[in-house]
Amino acid sequence: MTPRKALAKKVRGYPKLAGQIGLRPELAIFRRFGALSSENLLYLQAELVLLERKLEEQQKVDNESDHERKTKYALNWYQLKHSAEHGDTVQLDLVLRIRKVLKQYSMRTHIRSRRTLLTTKLDDALVRQAQILSFSKPDRKDLTFLQNYLHADLGLSLCGPDATLWGSFHRRQDHSPDLVTLCPRTAEDPFSNWAVDRTITYLFKFGCARFMKASPIHGVIGYEETTVFQVTYWITSIVASLIPISSIAVLYKVHSMPARLAIIAGFNVLISICLCGLTSAKRSEIFAVASALVSTNPFQMMR
Repeated sequence: MTPRKALAKKVRGYPKLAGQIGLRPELAIFRRFGALSSENLLYLQAELVLLERKLEEQQKVDNESDHERKTKYALNWYQLKHSAEHGDTVQLDLVLRIRKVLKQYSMRTHIRSRRTLLTTKLDDALVRQAQILSFSKPDRKDLTFLQNYLHADLGLSLCGPDATLWGSFHRRQDHSPDLVTLCPRTAEDPFSNWAVDRTITYLFKFGCARFMKASPIHGVIGYEETTVFQVTYWITSIVASLIPISSIAVLYKVHSMPARLAIIAGFNVLISICLCGLTSAKRSEIFAVASALVSTNPFQMMR
């Protein structure tokens, strides 16, 4: 049985939607509940501040007590741990309560030698919030596909308050503003992303889909983005090779010194524009390349 047929047998609603997400992990789009997570952190923080103040006050009271045993609470953990045997558990209860709240609020890290494996407790609110904030926003194409799927395959089967979290077929922009994806698409350069959108749109527009077979997994006709990315890779490589050669050829034909300087400046700007549009270079990398071009003695190229 193919995954598509298995999906068709699932019950409409959450089971079928979950099955579709299993086939296309890019559709794992959920709310991150940033405001609620932050509010929970604020409550935990406020509780810890209050417990800290109470613990400091109780430590001072026990330290100034006439009982020699209580004065040892701050000096000997064993005495504090067994304070319940003497019917005095105020300070110990505060310590245990703080330990419990801290477990929810902060993170505990264990580093193993050699491989330096970092393991964090995911049930800690602070770490969980940091991880959620690092999630990427969903790709527009994936969100649109999900809206179309909810409209076509599920229809009005989702009728709870969460039915409109992803927007709808008729109101695409009415989705929740804090959506995140658990499986983001690979970040490519602006030119490749533009080429993918335009190419796939025009292929379907001109009827090229009728020459292709439906995917045995997804049950629909589609085009692989990797094919378009390979084409844009070759285009970028050719452009990167042609710009330096073109600059040398133009400078060889031009004999006016002011014109040569203007041509060099124009090609430097052109290279910076290509770096912005055809690659995923960072600003620092673009500045480094531009600085290297400027620092190169242009008169050596004009001899």
